[in-house]
Amino acid sequence: MLSRRPPFLVWYDDNPKLSIARKIEEAMAAYSRRFNGVRPTLILVNEEELTEVAGVQVRSVPTVRRNTYWVGQVEALEEVPHAAGV
Repeated sequence: MLSRRPPFLVWYDDNPKLSIARKIEEAMAAYSRRFNGVRPTLILVNEEELTEVAGVQVRSVPTVRRNTYWVGQVEALEEVPHAAGV
């Protein structure tokens, strides 16, 4: 039987008063609440919003729109054959 990893959670936040790092931290907290305490290991962001956040890998992807954060697991991304180059 295959173990199921939580899917990606898409988080949108266009609040100009919050830093990108803060938006990512809030997205990570929402992911943990949604998936019973599982901590995300990967955040996909727009190329213009690439930043460092402690405890998680942040990658820029040109197809992710600004103010949108894809929160998930590194292993989940690597299991998708066409996403290996991300």
